[in-house]
Amino acid sequence: MRTGQNIYKRKDGRWEARVFLGKKSNGRPHFKYLYASTYRKVLFLKNNYEKMLTLSNETTISTALFSDSAYKWLADSSRRWKPATYIKYKNFLEKYILPEWNTLYVREIHQDTYDKLVEHLAQSLSGSSLHTINTIINGSLKHTKNSLPILCKNPISNQEKHPLDVLSDSESYDFLLYLKSKDSLTTVGIQLALFSGIRLGELCALTWEDIDLKEQVLHIRHTLQRIQNKEQYFGEPKTVLYLGSPKNKRERTVPLHPQMLPILERIERNYQSSDYLLSGNSSPIEPRTMTSRFKKVLKSCGIRDFHFHTLRHTFATRCVESGMQIKALSEMLGHSSVKITMDRYVHLSMSFKQSQITILRFPDSEIINRQETSQNYPKRQENMVETGVTSWIERI
Repeated sequence: MRTGQNIYKRKDGRWEARVFLGKKSNGRPHFKYLYASTYRKVLFLKNNYEKMLTLSNETTISTALFSDSAYKWLADSSRRWKPATYIKYKNFLEKYILPEWNTLYVREIHQDTYDKLVEHLAQSLSGSSLHTINTIINGSLKHTKNSLPILCKNPISNQEKHPLDVLSDSESYDFLLYLKSKDSLTTVGIQLALFSGIRLGELCALTWEDIDLKEQVLHIRHTLQRIQNKEQYFGEPKTVLYLGSPKNKRERTVPLHPQMLPILERIERNYQSSDYLLSGNSSPIEPRTMTSRFKKVLKSCGIRDFHFHTLRHTFATRCVESGMQIKALSEMLGHSSVKITMDRYVHLSMSFKQSQITILRFPDSEIINRQETSQNYPKRQENMVETGVTSWIERI
């Protein structure tokens, strides 16, 4: 039997009270359970325990340094993050936040304190970096005390969003023409990225086992990154090559474009299933090496310099412009929601907008006359009915 205030009567006759303590690492609620023989007794125990928690939290807030809270949040959260995420947050904390807040207590951090830090960092950081700063601060404060108000102001909400860098039609044509004229695994990899939208790390982690030409699909199971060595000892390298799950831990299957099939079929027979696509052997090509090769291709092609990720933006934009369903595109890109796909790829090319403007139609004179005639018809009918009724009454 439930009586409110999270107090229940158990089947064994005892009364049970639950006090919410927060959430576990898996996201499930964590409770403190109290028991007594009567409702009044268990309510008394519950109220006293909650008062004790409040006093304990206030003491923690008054004595906790932000730096201590932040490092504790990093340590407690690291087991559910990818190593690259932990290292990114730790570097941002130490490079951008702690130089300004190293001696601040948690109780001294308010919206004004936050706004001043963001205003200072906005002079040198991008909107994406400010968003990371926001995540670290909110995570650290919430970890210190669950009832702390969340800093709800988004530091990039009022900043102008810059259009994504996308290859123009002429650039795409010249680039593909050059890639097809060269016979190398590097150019095949670049074409595959342009026709599938996969990320650089995912391309570097791709083996022939992940390429199913019979089913005409790619299986994106891993990503390859060079990250800082988390546990660096004497003589250990500063960075390590890390093969992990894709972004958001989302494995996915991407259909192969028909233009890629004959290219991949021609070279598949030269390699084992465990060989990496870009290297042709059991040792992968790491992202920074592939980036260097990509820049050399751009220079040889005579095309402007751009980031490898521009291939992904170009793929997604062309898919939208070609009329692909957004849900299908979102799954192929590995986005966590359709909203991300829509927000990120709304900057369509002018040529596409020009083709879309032709859809707009205004009614001509013939259509207007037809509509007016159909609209006046019910009124004439109504007048005829009224006239008929009047004459019928007069006849009576």
